[in-house]
Amino acid sequence: MRVLGLGLKGAAKFCGLMDMRAFISQPTYDLIINNIHSSVKIATEKLFAQACTEEKNLTSDNQGNEHSTELTVSGDGTWKKRGYTSLYGVTSLIGYYSGKIIDIVVKSAYCKLCETWKKKLDTEEYNEWYEEHKNTCTANHAGSSGKMEVDSVVEMFKRSLEKLGVIYKNYIGDGDSKTYSGILKVKPYGDEEVVKKECIGHVQKRMGTRLRDCVKKNVETVENAKGKKIQKKTLGGKGKLTGKMIDKLTVYYGLAIRRNCDSIEKMYNAIWATYYHYCSSDQKPQHDNCPSGPDSWCSWQRAAAANEVSTFEHDYEPLPDDVAEAIRPIFIDLSNKSLLERCVGGFNQNNNESYNQLIWKISPKIVPAGSKTVETAAYIAAGVFNEGMASLLYYMNAIGITLGPNAHLYAEKEDEQRVNISDRRARDSTRDGRMARRQHQLELLEANESAEGLLYGPGIDDTI
Repeated sequence: MRVLGLGLKGAAKFCGLMDMRAFISQPTYDLIINNIHSSVKIATEKLFAQACTEEKNLTSDNQGNEHSTELTVSGDGTWKKRGYTSLYGVTSLIGYYSGKIIDIVVKSAYCKLCETWKKKLDTEEYNEWYEEHKNTCTANHAGSSGKMEVDSVVEMFKRSLEKLGVIYKNYIGDGDSKTYSGILKVKPYGDEEVVKKECIGHVQKRMGTRLRDCVKKNVETVENAKGKKIQKKTLGGKGKLTGKMIDKLTVYYGLAIRRNCDSIEKMYNAIWATYYHYCSSDQKPQHDNCPSGPDSWCSWQRAAAANEVSTFEHDYEPLPDDVAEAIRPIFIDLSNKSLLERCVGGFNQNNNESYNQLIWKISPKIVPAGSKTVETAAYIAAGVFNEGMASLLYYMNAIGITLGPNAHLYAEKEDEQRVNISDRRARDSTRDGRMARRQHQLELLEANESAEGLLYGPGIDDTI
């Protein structure tokens, strides 16, 4: 039931509908959960040690350093509740070469017992109780929810030598938090500095965010037909910086980095090739930065390779001059050499994101849960992420459950199916098809919105 994301109420409902007697009381359930939690935690720590050994071996093989202890890891945090008011957060570190989790930290800003005893603060009775309780208190974080990721990563860096005998030399992170600043501040390895590598996916998102903000900020006050003053976007709308165009520029910005992640200069040129490509018109082509040759992604360059430039016509409307001028500073900022230097290597946090969604399948965000439940879900999800469904058999064995051949057969078939699905989704043809369908759906939505006009917004139905 815990793996399915259900607790005592779910077990009671199942037993009732299956015409079984209710046989678990709350105290018994709590004892079982404590046993599951401790057993799963110990078992998962062993899996982490194995994953770390595997990562060290792969690092040595790929870098040519025998017995390498300087690893490259990606880190990311996730929260039990959407937004920045969550009481629980989980942060993971994943080895770059093995793609396996080697450490996690679960942060909790809440303890039910502490909440109960809050009324007796500053009393002798409370002080006596807290002396016994403080070592088992489930609240291990003080501060905002956003700080959980920073504190967790710093904690894992500080204990890496003692716990696993390794140094996290390169850290793949995003710019969503001040995690890297926190690492530099504590200097976990003394004078040995940790090198930051950017997640390309998050860098790509910056382009979309900045372009959308640009459209929102550039507005002018005009009067409508009824003489009412309204805010009108000067850069948005048909023929300008539409949602579709923002998506295009964002995707092509990401591709410019991914396809040229071995060179800062190549990334820089490819980014500006995108900008000038969409500023080009039949009267003023600006395709000098676009790759040349018959296989180029640029239709003008393909026409040039076939000596057909004289009859070539652009199949899209160029960005107007005011739009091109407004977004130019964004391209300058997001193509600066210091940012691109951190993108060399083409790193990402996709593995961390995959692990994050796995946690909340076991402990859904919409279902209330305590810190022990969240921590148990995090450890179980880590085992499944590293070793597949076979890890569940490992956990059940650790708890003391005897398993038969059918359980092993089920785990083998599930893992085989998961690998096959993953391979199919990784194929270029499948990926291109998904992207094309997504883009087509966005175009349909945008066309419908343009035809229907604004139908949803604050006070939109105040017709009188």
